Amino acid sequence: MKIDYKWTVSSQGYKPIFLSFLICWLGTAFFGLSILSILFLVTFLLIVHFFRDPDRIIPNTEGIISPADGKIISVDTVEETEFLKCKMKRICIFLSIFDCHIARSPISSEILETRYYPGKFKFANSDECIENERLNIHLKTKDEDDVILILFAGFIARRIVPFVSKGDSLNLGERIGIIKFGSRIDIYVPSDYATKFKAGDEVVAGETILYNKVDLKLSEE
Repeated sequence: MKIDYKWTVSSQGYKPIFLSFLICWLGTAFFGLSILSILFLVTFLLIVHFFRDPDRIIPNTEGIISPADGKIISVDTVEETEFLKCKMKRICIFLSIFDCHIARSPISSEILETRYYPGKFKFANSDECIENERLNIHLKTKDEDDVILILFAGFIARRIVPFVSKGDSLNLGERIGIIKFGSRIDIYVPSDYATKFKAGDEVVAGETILYNKVDLKLSEE
């Protein structure tokens, strides 16, 4: 988990932060300094921390950066079944409740299409989370490469809030949405991209370079 020393609070957090502060204040007023009021205070601080919106140092790169903070739970090649219906390389990133949940654009691109599906609320680090509430985003880069993002809600999460929509042009590292509480983000890229990362590695949204493009002809030689 990255330690963010400079951050503000996302506007999506105003309501839950206010409600948790109100509960904390009322709890202290009624129960005084007690275990219950301390629990209310801890909950308030955790909610503030969850909705943090940090600045990130966006690298100067032609590669693909991480769209999320969290831990990689899978690196593989699978069938992308939503838009392109072909084999693509994929990295799955699990976001715990302690990670920043602001999702960022992994590459400068245009949004060709988005598809939202309501769903269940299974644990985001399980195979069953593909049935969860999710937002599929199809990106097209300036080099005409296709990149697919899938934002999954988790067991606690109950809402995905996109900041962008179809037709928008995105800069590298631009904020594209927030998933409230624990969740997962999958990124699919073409076969001519390579990564050094493996399951268990920690990544940082807007800073970690996940993939670099390779010359397949040279690599075959």
